Amino acid sequence: MVGTIVDTKALLDVIWASLAAGVGGTAAFSLALVGTTRFVDMRREGRRTEALTFAALAGAAFAICLGMIALGLVVIVSK
Repeated sequence: MVGTIVDTKALLDVIWASLAAGVGGTAAFSLALVGTTRFVDMRREGRRTEALTFAALAGAAFAICLGMIALGLVVIVSK
């Protein structure tokens, strides 16, 4: 009876997807902020190599954030 009322597979899919998006999205955005902040600091100090490394980190993290947003929109529209 319970198995027909609650679709446990769908419920578990929602739980893991929400957890992955919440933790992954937060981590990616945090890395983007850290990379941007450290890029500005390193650039002001004249440490060009380190600044470029942090700029690459920020760019990759922002790309991941945008990719997660695009994926979410595609999933919503396709349903």
